[in-house]
Amino acid sequence: MFKENMIAPCGLNCGICHETLRKENPCTGCLGPNETKSDYCANHCKISVCDIRQTLPDRFCDQCPQFPCSEMTDKEIWYANTYPMVESLMGNLALIRKEGMEKFLQLEAERWGCPCGGTICVHTGICSGCGKEYTIRKHKE
Repeated sequence: MFKENMIAPCGLNCGICHETLRKENPCTGCLGPNETKSDYCANHCKISVCDIRQTLPDRFCDQCPQFPCSEMTDKEIWYANTYPMVESLMGNLALIRKEGMEKFLQLEAERWGCPCGGTICVHTGICSGCGKEYTIRKHKE
């Protein structure tokens, strides 16, 4: 269901974004080519074009000597407080380091997968498959 190339350098799972879940011209995630990214990811996200991050041995922000930078902190706060579903960039990165990518993707599938086979959108709390609303803010265990 979820793929490693859809995990952003900041730890967000691009597979649960409303831009990726749209039916027509879905975003290919922040690691995809600019012409298939959302406007925000292609033109406004400072993390995706960070010069320091691009020099790191792997692509994740938590390996940066400036981690967490203000961009990361702002995004963490935004995703923790703005949308119906809670997402933690820093929590995701910590989980990837602790459990590995395969286990992280498995947990993401359990957390964001709807019984219908669709994906719950972090921004709206609505399943992309059946339209069920998930409005209870889920916290990682």
